[in-house]
Amino acid sequence: MEVRNATHDDLERIVEIHINAFEGFFLTFLGPKFLRLLYTGFIDKGVLRVAVVDSRVVGFSAGTEQPDTFFSNLRKEKWLSFFLAATPSLIRKPSLVIKKLYGAIFYKGDAVERLKNSFLLSSLAVDPHSEGKGIGRFLINDLNEVLIEKRASETVYLITDKNENGSVLGFYDKCGFSIESEFKQSGQREMLRLIKLIEVV
Repeated sequence: MEVRNATHDDLERIVEIHINAFEGFFLTFLGPKFLRLLYTGFIDKGVLRVAVVDSRVVGFSAGTEQPDTFFSNLRKEKWLSFFLAATPSLIRKPSLVIKKLYGAIFYKGDAVERLKNSFLLSSLAVDPHSEGKGIGRFLINDLNEVLIEKRASETVYLITDKNENGSVLGFYDKCGFSIESEFKQSGQREMLRLIKLIEVV
């Protein structure tokens, strides 16, 4: 297995894996064009790594070293493109999309004072047909090595659902993550912020 930086040629496959791995999630509902824009942002101004087996992308990790500004900067630069990409979803479910997009427009990033010098793992996904082969753990270990080289972050953290999410929480627990804090998103959805020290090996 090879893990490398993603290129723009990988975008279609990355979007395909996202859609298959995150079925039913809001970002998936926004569609391929929206996801393509989002992951282009990670290629250009964040970190987007892909796991490759037999010349085929089977998983990816995406994140940023500037979680407090990455999404706001992306929104300022490409807000019209994101809006147009979300338009088909807006037509299908206007109330849901308007509410979610309103939150995204005023989202100021994950600026948590106690998590300064931390890397936000925004997304980690493996092709469902390739699950159970250690690819997710391989991507986590790869990210650790990348961040050691960059020497800009001391910890990695991510945000995930607290409830009905046992397999995901179990995976991150095995990878060395622990619960840093709990909070409610949009006033109702209970979330966990998980954190892991970057290990110098």
